[in-house]
Amino acid sequence: MTHTRVKVKYKLELYLELLLSLCKSLSKFNFISQLNLNNGKVKIMLFIKKLILLGIFILFASGLTTPFATADEVAKFYKGKRITMWIGYTAGGGYDRYARTLSRHMGRHIPGNPKFVAKNKPGAGSMILTNDMYSIMPQNGTALATIGRGMPMEPLFGNKQAKYDPRKFGWIGSTNNEVSVCATMKRTGLTKFNDLRTMGAILGGTGKGSDTDTFPTVLNNIVGTKLKLVTGYPGGNDINFAMERGELDGRCGWSWSSVKATRGKWLKSGRINILLQMSTAKHADMPNVPFIMDMAKTKKDKQILGLIFARQAWGRPFNTTPNVPKARLAALRAAFQATMKDPKYQADMKKQKLELNPISGEKIQNMINDLFKLPKDLIASAARSANDQAAMNIKKAVVPVFTHKGKITKLKRGGSRVKWSGGGKKGKIKVKGKTKITIRGKKAKRKALKVGMSCTFKVKGVSKGISIACD
Repeated sequence: MTHTRVKVKYKLELYLELLLSLCKSLSKFNFISQLNLNNGKVKIMLFIKKLILLGIFILFASGLTTPFATADEVAKFYKGKRITMWIGYTAGGGYDRYARTLSRHMGRHIPGNPKFVAKNKPGAGSMILTNDMYSIMPQNGTALATIGRGMPMEPLFGNKQAKYDPRKFGWIGSTNNEVSVCATMKRTGLTKFNDLRTMGAILGGTGKGSDTDTFPTVLNNIVGTKLKLVTGYPGGNDINFAMERGELDGRCGWSWSSVKATRGKWLKSGRINILLQMSTAKHADMPNVPFIMDMAKTKKDKQILGLIFARQAWGRPFNTTPNVPKARLAALRAAFQATMKDPKYQADMKKQKLELNPISGEKIQNMINDLFKLPKDLIASAARSANDQAAMNIKKAVVPVFTHKGKITKLKRGGSRVKWSGGGKKGKIKVKGKTKITIRGKKAKRKALKVGMSCTFKVKGVSKGISIACD
Protein backbone atom coordinates (compact mmCIF):
# COMPACT_ATOMS: atom_id res chain seq x y z
CA MET A 1 0.00 0.00 0.00
CA THR A 2 1.43 3.40 -0.98
CA HIS A 3 1.94 6.25 1.43
CA THR A 4 -0.87 8.25 -0.24
CA ARG A 5 -3.37 5.41 0.17
CA VAL A 6 -2.37 4.90 3.80
CA LYS A 7 -2.77 8.60 4.53
CA VAL A 8 -6.19 8.78 2.85
CA LYS A 9 -7.37 5.66 4.68
CA TYR A 10 -6.13 7.05 7.99
CA LYS A 11 -7.93 10.37 7.39
CA LEU A 12 -11.19 8.73 6.37
CA GLU A 13 -11.14 6.58 9.51
CA LEU A 14 -10.89 9.78 11.56
CA TYR A 15 -13.75 11.43 9.61
CA LEU A 16 -16.05 8.46 9.95
CA GLU A 17 -15.39 8.26 13.67
CA LEU A 18 -16.20 11.97 14.09
CA LEU A 19 -19.25 11.70 11.84
CA LEU A 20 -20.59 8.78 13.87
CA SER A 21 -20.17 10.82 17.03
CA LEU A 22 -22.08 13.74 15.49
CA CYS A 23 -24.88 11.43 14.35
CA LYS A 24 -25.26 10.12 17.87
CA SER A 25 -25.35 13.70 19.19
CA LEU A 26 -28.01 14.75 16.70
CA SER A 27 -30.14 11.72 17.49
CA LYS A 28 -30.39 12.86 21.10
CA PHE A 29 -32.50 15.85 20.03
CA ASN A 30 -35.09 13.51 18.45
CA PHE A 31 -36.54 16.36 16.38
CA ILE A 32 -39.14 14.24 14.60
CA SER A 33 -40.76 12.79 17.70
CA GLN A 34 -41.12 16.20 19.31
CA LEU A 35 -42.94 17.79 16.37
CA ASN A 36 -46.56 16.96 15.54
CA LEU A 37 -46.12 17.02 11.77
CA ASN A 38 -47.87 15.28 8.92
CA ASN A 39 -46.06 12.73 6.74
CA GLY A 40 -45.00 15.33 4.16
CA LYS A 41 -43.31 17.51 6.73
CA VAL A 42 -41.61 14.50 8.27
CA LYS A 43 -40.06 13.60 4.90
CA ILE A 44 -38.84 17.20 4.53
CA MET A 45 -37.26 17.15 7.98
CA LEU A 46 -35.53 13.83 7.25
CA PHE A 47 -34.20 15.24 3.99
CA ILE A 48 -32.89 18.37 5.74
CA LYS A 49 -31.23 16.24 8.42
CA LYS A 50 -29.46 14.20 5.71
CA LEU A 51 -28.29 17.41 4.03
CA ILE A 52 -26.86 18.66 7.33
CA LEU A 53 -24.94 15.43 7.89
CA LEU A 54 -23.68 15.43 4.29
CA GLY A 55 -22.49 19.01 4.69
CA ILE A 56 -20.63 18.10 7.88
CA PHE A 57 -18.91 15.20 6.12
CA ILE A 58 -17.90 17.40 3.14
CA LEU A 59 -16.49 19.96 5.56
CA PHE A 60 -14.25 17.31 7.15
CA ALA A 61 -13.27 15.78 3.80
CA SER A 62 -12.32 19.19 2.36
CA GLY A 63 -9.29 19.36 4.62
CA LEU A 64 -10.48 22.35 6.63
CA THR A 65 -10.30 20.48 9.95
CA THR A 66 -7.62 19.00 12.15
CA PRO A 67 -7.67 15.32 11.03
CA PHE A 68 -5.94 16.26 7.75
CA ALA A 69 -3.37 18.30 9.59
CA THR A 70 -2.86 15.49 12.10
CA ALA A 71 -2.27 12.87 9.41
CA ASP A 72 0.12 15.20 7.59
CA GLU A 73 2.02 15.84 10.81
CA VAL A 74 2.43 12.08 11.35
CA ALA A 75 3.73 11.59 7.81
CA LYS A 76 6.05 14.57 8.14
CA PHE A 77 7.49 13.20 11.38
CA TYR A 78 8.14 9.69 10.09
CA LYS A 79 9.45 10.65 6.65
CA GLY A 80 13.18 9.80 6.56
CA LYS A 81 13.06 8.38 10.10
CA ARG A 82 14.18 4.93 11.23
CA ILE A 83 12.13 2.87 13.68
CA THR A 84 14.05 0.41 15.85
CA MET A 85 12.32 -2.87 16.57
CA TRP A 86 13.82 -4.10 19.84
CA ILE A 87 13.64 -7.82 20.57
CA GLY A 88 13.92 -9.04 24.17
CA TYR A 89 15.46 -12.39 23.23
CA THR A 90 18.35 -13.79 21.18
CA ALA A 91 18.22 -14.33 17.43
CA GLY A 92 16.54 -17.36 15.91
CA GLY A 93 13.74 -17.97 18.42
CA GLY A 94 10.01 -17.38 18.09
CA TYR A 95 9.91 -13.80 19.36
CA ASP A 96 12.81 -12.93 17.06
CA ARG A 97 11.15 -14.41 13.99
CA TYR A 98 7.81 -12.73 14.61
CA ALA A 99 9.49 -9.35 15.20
CA ARG A 100 11.81 -9.46 12.18
CA THR A 101 8.96 -10.51 9.91
CA LEU A 102 6.80 -7.61 11.09
CA SER A 103 9.76 -5.22 10.65
CA ARG A 104 10.09 -6.17 6.99
CA HIS A 105 6.53 -5.09 6.17
CA MET A 106 5.08 -2.60 8.65
CA GLY A 107 6.93 0.46 7.34
CA ARG A 108 4.89 0.40 4.12
CA HIS A 109 1.74 1.10 6.12
CA ILE A 110 2.98 3.98 8.31
CA PRO A 111 2.52 7.53 6.95
CA GLY A 112 5.96 8.71 5.84
CA ASN A 113 7.14 5.12 5.22
CA PRO A 114 9.94 4.97 7.82
CA LYS A 115 12.59 2.26 7.59
CA PHE A 116 12.84 -0.45 10.25
CA VAL A 117 15.92 -1.96 11.84
CA ALA A 118 15.64 -4.95 14.20
CA LYS A 119 17.95 -5.27 17.20
CA ASN A 120 18.19 -7.93 19.89
CA LYS A 121 18.47 -6.89 23.54
CA PRO A 122 18.14 -10.12 25.55
CA GLY A 123 18.34 -10.53 29.29
CA ALA A 124 16.26 -11.64 32.30
CA GLY A 125 13.46 -13.04 30.14
CA SER A 126 13.12 -9.62 28.39
CA MET A 127 12.79 -7.74 31.70
CA ILE A 128 15.86 -5.60 30.85
CA LEU A 129 14.31 -4.45 27.59
CA THR A 130 10.90 -3.85 29.20
CA ASN A 131 12.46 -1.57 31.83
CA ASP A 132 14.43 0.26 29.12
CA MET A 133 11.31 0.79 27.02
CA TYR A 134 9.65 2.40 30.01
CA SER A 135 12.39 4.79 31.03
CA ILE A 136 15.28 5.01 28.52
CA MET A 137 14.09 4.59 24.93
CA PRO A 138 12.91 7.70 23.03
CA GLN A 139 9.25 8.42 23.73
CA ASN A 140 8.40 9.70 20.26
CA GLY A 141 7.20 6.61 18.38
CA THR A 142 10.56 5.54 16.92
CA ALA A 143 11.10 2.67 19.36
CA LEU A 144 8.97 -0.48 19.19
CA ALA A 145 9.57 -3.72 21.06
CA THR A 146 8.49 -7.29 21.43
CA ILE A 147 8.77 -8.47 25.02
CA GLY A 148 7.80 -11.60 26.89
CA ARG A 149 4.02 -11.93 27.11
CA GLY A 150 4.35 -12.35 30.88
CA MET A 151 6.03 -8.97 31.43
CA PRO A 152 2.73 -7.07 31.96
CA MET A 153 1.99 -9.46 34.86
CA GLU A 154 5.20 -8.89 36.80
CA PRO A 155 4.34 -5.54 38.47
CA LEU A 156 0.91 -7.00 39.25
CA PHE A 157 2.60 -9.95 40.99
CA GLY A 158 4.96 -7.73 42.97
CA ASN A 159 8.25 -8.30 41.11
CA LYS A 160 10.51 -5.49 42.37
CA GLN A 161 12.73 -5.80 39.29
CA ALA A 162 9.78 -4.70 37.14
CA LYS A 163 10.25 -0.93 37.22
CA TYR A 164 7.34 -0.06 34.93
CA ASP A 165 3.57 0.26 34.78
CA PRO A 166 2.34 -1.88 31.83
CA ARG A 167 -0.83 0.22 31.58
CA LYS A 168 1.24 3.21 30.44
CA PHE A 169 2.89 1.53 27.46
CA GLY A 170 1.44 2.17 24.02
CA TRP A 171 0.37 -1.33 22.98
CA ILE A 172 0.48 -1.76 19.20
CA GLY A 173 -0.94 -5.27 18.81
CA SER A 174 -0.13 -8.96 18.94
CA THR A 175 0.49 -11.13 15.90
CA ASN A 176 -0.75 -14.32 17.54
CA ASN A 177 -2.44 -15.70 20.60
CA GLU A 178 -0.49 -18.61 22.02
CA VAL A 179 -0.76 -22.04 23.53
CA SER A 180 2.41 -23.09 25.36
CA VAL A 181 3.56 -26.65 25.94
CA CYS A 182 5.75 -28.72 28.19
CA ALA A 183 8.11 -30.81 26.05
CA THR A 184 10.77 -33.36 26.98
CA MET A 185 13.47 -35.06 24.94
CA LYS A 186 12.69 -38.65 23.93
CA ARG A 187 15.91 -39.93 25.54
CA THR A 188 14.59 -38.96 29.02
CA GLY A 189 11.85 -41.59 29.02
CA LEU A 190 9.37 -38.91 30.20
CA THR A 191 6.45 -39.70 27.92
CA LYS A 192 3.32 -38.55 29.78
CA PHE A 193 2.40 -35.65 32.03
CA ASN A 194 2.10 -37.76 35.17
CA ASP A 195 5.83 -38.56 34.80
CA LEU A 196 6.48 -34.94 35.79
CA ARG A 197 4.67 -35.62 39.07
CA THR A 198 6.44 -38.89 39.84
CA MET A 199 9.92 -38.51 38.34
CA GLY A 200 10.23 -34.77 37.76
CA ALA A 201 12.42 -33.10 35.13
CA ILE A 202 15.21 -30.54 34.74
CA LEU A 203 13.99 -27.65 32.60
CA GLY A 204 15.57 -24.54 31.11
CA GLY A 205 14.44 -20.93 31.60
CA THR A 206 15.34 -17.44 30.41
CA GLY A 207 14.63 -15.47 33.59
CA LYS A 208 12.10 -14.55 36.28
CA GLY A 209 8.81 -13.44 34.80
CA SER A 210 9.23 -15.35 31.55
CA ASP A 211 6.91 -18.22 30.72
CA THR A 212 9.82 -20.67 30.89
CA ASP A 213 10.30 -19.80 34.56
CA THR A 214 6.77 -18.93 35.66
CA PHE A 215 4.87 -21.88 34.21
CA PRO A 216 7.02 -24.62 35.82
CA THR A 217 6.68 -22.78 39.15
CA VAL A 218 2.89 -22.73 38.80
CA LEU A 219 2.84 -26.43 37.91
CA ASN A 220 4.80 -27.31 41.05
CA ASN A 221 2.58 -25.20 43.29
CA ILE A 222 -0.86 -26.05 41.89
CA VAL A 223 -0.58 -29.34 40.02
CA GLY A 224 2.06 -31.09 42.14
CA THR A 225 4.88 -31.63 39.67
CA LYS A 226 8.53 -32.07 40.71
CA LEU A 227 10.22 -29.74 38.26
CA LYS A 228 13.69 -28.24 38.65
CA LEU A 229 14.92 -25.17 36.82
CA VAL A 230 18.18 -24.04 35.25
CA THR A 231 17.60 -20.40 34.36
CA GLY A 232 19.41 -17.48 32.76
CA TYR A 233 19.66 -18.65 29.16
CA PRO A 234 19.67 -15.66 26.76
CA GLY A 235 16.86 -17.10 24.64
CA GLY A 236 14.81 -20.11 23.66
CA ASN A 237 17.35 -21.23 21.07
CA ASP A 238 19.96 -21.51 23.80
CA ILE A 239 17.59 -23.70 25.84
CA ASN A 240 17.04 -25.94 22.82
CA PHE A 241 20.79 -26.20 22.33
CA ALA A 242 21.20 -27.29 25.96
CA MET A 243 18.47 -29.87 25.49
CA GLU A 244 20.34 -31.28 22.50
CA ARG A 245 23.56 -31.49 24.51
CA GLY A 246 21.80 -33.44 27.27
CA GLU A 247 22.10 -30.71 29.90
CA LEU A 248 18.32 -30.34 30.17
CA ASP A 249 15.39 -32.75 30.00
CA GLY A 250 13.13 -30.22 28.31
CA ARG A 251 11.26 -26.96 28.71
CA CYS A 252 7.82 -25.72 29.79
CA GLY A 253 6.31 -22.49 28.53
CA TRP A 254 7.44 -23.22 24.96
CA SER A 255 5.10 -21.60 22.43
CA TRP A 256 3.49 -24.16 20.18
CA SER A 257 3.96 -21.82 17.20
CA SER A 258 7.71 -21.77 17.92
CA VAL A 259 7.89 -25.54 18.28
CA LYS A 260 6.38 -25.97 14.82
CA ALA A 261 8.38 -23.18 13.17
CA THR A 262 11.82 -23.81 14.70
CA ARG A 263 11.81 -27.50 15.69
CA GLY A 264 9.31 -29.06 13.31
CA LYS A 265 11.82 -31.81 12.50
CA TRP A 266 11.96 -32.79 16.17
CA LEU A 267 8.18 -33.23 16.14
CA LYS A 268 8.12 -35.30 12.96
CA SER A 269 10.97 -37.55 14.05
CA GLY A 270 9.53 -38.07 17.54
CA ARG A 271 12.62 -36.57 19.15
CA ILE A 272 10.46 -34.69 21.65
CA ASN A 273 7.34 -35.58 23.61
CA ILE A 274 4.56 -33.02 24.15
CA LEU A 275 3.22 -33.64 27.67
CA LEU A 276 0.97 -30.65 28.42
CA GLN A 277 -0.65 -27.63 26.77
CA MET A 278 -1.16 -24.38 28.69
CA SER A 279 -3.55 -21.55 27.85
CA THR A 280 -7.18 -20.66 28.54
CA ALA A 281 -8.31 -22.76 25.55
CA LYS A 282 -6.93 -25.89 23.86
CA HIS A 283 -5.15 -25.77 20.51
CA ALA A 284 -6.83 -27.52 17.59
CA ASP A 285 -3.53 -29.23 16.75
CA MET A 286 -3.47 -31.07 20.09
CA PRO A 287 -6.92 -32.51 20.88
CA ASN A 288 -5.46 -35.38 22.93
CA VAL A 289 -2.70 -33.55 24.81
CA PRO A 290 -3.58 -32.88 28.48
CA PHE A 291 -4.88 -29.35 29.16
CA ILE A 292 -3.80 -27.31 32.18
CA MET A 293 -7.28 -25.92 32.96
CA ASP A 294 -8.61 -29.46 33.37
CA MET A 295 -6.14 -30.05 36.21
CA ALA A 296 -7.51 -27.44 38.60
CA LYS A 297 -8.67 -29.17 41.79
CA THR A 298 -10.80 -26.31 43.12
CA LYS A 299 -12.72 -23.33 41.80
CA LYS A 300 -10.07 -20.99 43.20
CA ASP A 301 -7.27 -22.95 41.49
CA LYS A 302 -9.13 -22.55 38.21
CA GLN A 303 -9.41 -18.79 38.78
CA ILE A 304 -5.68 -18.59 39.53
CA LEU A 305 -4.80 -20.54 36.41
CA GLY A 306 -7.15 -18.36 34.36
CA LEU A 307 -5.40 -15.22 35.59
CA ILE A 308 -1.88 -16.55 35.04
CA PHE A 309 -2.59 -17.86 31.54
CA ALA A 310 -4.54 -14.77 30.46
CA ARG A 311 -1.24 -13.57 28.94
CA GLN A 312 -1.60 -16.16 26.18
CA ALA A 313 -4.20 -13.93 24.49
CA TRP A 314 -1.47 -11.42 23.57
CA GLY A 315 1.01 -14.19 22.76
CA ARG A 316 3.34 -12.13 20.52
CA PRO A 317 2.96 -8.59 21.87
CA PHE A 318 4.39 -5.39 20.40
CA ASN A 319 4.50 -2.11 22.26
CA THR A 320 6.00 1.33 22.17
CA THR A 321 7.07 3.61 24.99
CA PRO A 322 4.80 5.70 27.22
CA ASN A 323 3.93 9.28 26.23
CA VAL A 324 3.99 8.78 22.44
CA PRO A 325 1.77 11.49 20.87
CA LYS A 326 -1.76 10.18 20.34
CA ALA A 327 -1.77 10.71 16.57
CA ARG A 328 1.45 8.70 16.15
CA LEU A 329 0.22 5.91 18.41
CA ALA A 330 -3.02 5.76 16.39
CA ALA A 331 -0.99 5.63 13.16
CA LEU A 332 1.20 2.80 14.48
CA ARG A 333 -1.83 0.80 15.55
CA ALA A 334 -3.55 1.36 12.19
CA ALA A 335 -0.35 0.34 10.39
CA PHE A 336 -0.11 -2.83 12.46
CA GLN A 337 -3.68 -3.79 11.56
CA ALA A 338 -3.05 -3.03 7.88
CA THR A 339 0.10 -5.16 7.93
CA MET A 340 -1.83 -8.11 9.33
CA LYS A 341 -4.01 -8.01 6.17
CA ASP A 342 -1.09 -7.43 3.79
CA PRO A 343 -0.79 -10.39 1.34
CA LYS A 344 3.01 -10.03 1.22
CA TYR A 345 3.25 -10.18 5.01
CA GLN A 346 0.88 -13.14 5.17
CA ALA A 347 2.92 -14.99 2.54
CA ASP A 348 6.12 -14.30 4.50
CA MET A 349 4.52 -15.70 7.67
CA LYS A 350 3.23 -18.76 5.84
CA LYS A 351 6.64 -19.46 4.33
CA GLN A 352 8.13 -19.57 7.85
CA LYS A 353 5.23 -21.65 9.20
CA LEU A 354 4.40 -18.94 11.74
CA GLU A 355 0.85 -18.84 13.09
CA LEU A 356 -1.11 -15.63 12.57
CA ASN A 357 -4.09 -14.75 14.77
CA PRO A 358 -3.72 -11.04 15.57
CA ILE A 359 -5.44 -8.81 18.10
CA SER A 360 -5.37 -5.03 18.26
CA GLY A 361 -3.33 -2.82 20.54
CA GLU A 362 -6.51 -1.32 21.98
CA LYS A 363 -7.71 -4.78 23.00
CA ILE A 364 -4.41 -5.58 24.72
CA GLN A 365 -4.55 -2.23 26.52
CA ASN A 366 -8.06 -2.97 27.79
CA MET A 367 -7.21 -6.53 28.88
CA ILE A 368 -4.18 -5.36 30.86
CA ASN A 369 -6.19 -2.56 32.47
CA ASP A 370 -8.85 -5.11 33.46
CA LEU A 371 -6.26 -7.36 35.14
CA PHE A 372 -5.39 -4.59 37.57
CA LYS A 373 -9.06 -4.30 38.56
CA LEU A 374 -9.37 -7.94 39.69
CA PRO A 375 -9.93 -8.75 43.40
CA LYS A 376 -6.76 -8.26 45.40
CA ASP A 377 -7.00 -11.65 47.09
CA LEU A 378 -7.09 -13.42 43.69
CA ILE A 379 -4.08 -11.42 42.49
CA ALA A 380 -2.19 -12.25 45.70
CA SER A 381 -2.93 -15.98 45.34
CA ALA A 382 -1.82 -15.99 41.71
CA ALA A 383 1.35 -14.12 42.67
CA ARG A 384 2.22 -16.74 45.30
CA SER A 385 1.64 -19.55 42.80
CA ALA A 386 3.86 -17.85 40.22
CA ASN A 387 6.64 -16.68 42.57
CA ASP A 388 7.07 -19.35 45.25
CA GLN A 389 10.04 -21.35 43.95
CA ALA A 390 11.02 -22.99 47.24
CA ALA A 391 10.66 -26.50 45.80
CA MET A 392 12.42 -25.86 42.51
CA ASN A 393 16.13 -26.20 43.31
CA ILE A 394 17.02 -23.42 40.86
CA LYS A 395 20.44 -23.25 39.27
CA LYS A 396 22.07 -20.54 37.20
CA ALA A 397 22.61 -21.41 33.55
CA VAL A 398 26.18 -21.48 32.28
CA VAL A 399 26.28 -20.75 28.57
CA PRO A 400 29.30 -22.59 27.07
CA VAL A 401 31.83 -21.20 24.59
CA PHE A 402 32.68 -23.30 21.52
CA THR A 403 35.55 -23.09 19.03
CA HIS A 404 34.92 -24.06 15.41
CA LYS A 405 37.18 -24.12 12.37
CA GLY A 406 35.90 -23.71 8.83
CA LYS A 407 35.26 -21.37 5.92
CA ILE A 408 32.93 -18.41 5.61
CA THR A 409 30.11 -19.44 3.27
CA LYS A 410 27.87 -16.37 3.40
CA LEU A 411 27.86 -12.81 4.76
CA LYS A 412 24.85 -10.63 5.48
CA ARG A 413 24.27 -7.08 6.77
CA GLY A 414 27.80 -5.90 6.18
CA GLY A 415 29.35 -8.83 8.02
CA SER A 416 27.09 -8.67 11.08
CA ARG A 417 25.80 -12.15 10.20
CA VAL A 418 28.30 -14.85 9.23
CA LYS A 419 27.57 -18.37 8.01
CA TRP A 420 30.34 -20.96 8.13
CA SER A 421 30.96 -24.65 7.51
CA GLY A 422 33.80 -27.04 8.24
CA GLY A 423 34.60 -30.39 9.81
CA GLY A 424 31.17 -31.72 8.95
CA LYS A 425 29.48 -28.89 10.83
CA LYS A 426 27.94 -25.56 9.92
CA GLY A 427 26.55 -22.62 11.82
CA LYS A 428 25.63 -18.94 12.04
CA ILE A 429 27.40 -16.25 14.03
CA LYS A 430 26.04 -12.93 15.18
CA VAL A 431 28.84 -10.34 14.99
CA LYS A 432 28.60 -7.29 17.26
CA GLY A 433 30.89 -4.44 18.23
CA LYS A 434 32.50 -6.54 20.97
CA THR A 435 33.33 -9.40 18.59
CA LYS A 436 37.10 -9.46 18.07
CA ILE A 437 38.05 -9.83 14.40
CA THR A 438 41.57 -10.45 13.10
CA ILE A 439 42.87 -11.22 9.62
CA ARG A 440 46.40 -12.65 9.39
CA GLY A 441 46.96 -11.58 12.97
CA LYS A 442 45.93 -7.96 12.45
CA LYS A 443 42.82 -6.33 13.91
CA ALA A 444 40.12 -5.82 11.29
CA LYS A 445 36.54 -4.67 10.87
CA ARG A 446 33.71 -7.02 10.02
CA LYS A 447 33.40 -5.50 6.54
CA ALA A 448 36.84 -6.96 5.78
CA LEU A 449 35.51 -10.52 6.09
CA LYS A 450 35.10 -12.31 2.77
CA VAL A 451 33.33 -15.47 1.62
CA GLY A 452 35.85 -18.32 1.33
CA MET A 453 38.16 -17.17 4.14
CA SER A 454 39.41 -19.94 6.44
CA CYS A 455 38.80 -18.90 10.04
CA THR A 456 38.62 -19.98 13.65
CA PHE A 457 35.29 -19.00 15.19
CA LYS A 458 34.77 -18.67 18.92
CA VAL A 459 31.07 -18.65 19.76
CA LYS A 460 29.15 -18.33 23.03
CA GLY A 461 26.04 -20.47 23.09
CA VAL A 462 24.21 -20.82 19.80
CA SER A 463 25.44 -17.82 17.84
CA LYS A 464 27.01 -15.00 19.87
CA GLY A 465 30.37 -14.24 18.23
CA ILE A 466 33.28 -13.83 20.66
CA SER A 467 36.07 -13.76 18.07
CA ILE A 468 36.80 -14.55 14.43
CA ALA A 469 40.44 -15.15 13.44
CA CYS A 470 41.01 -15.64 9.69
CA ASP A 471 44.10 -16.62 7.72
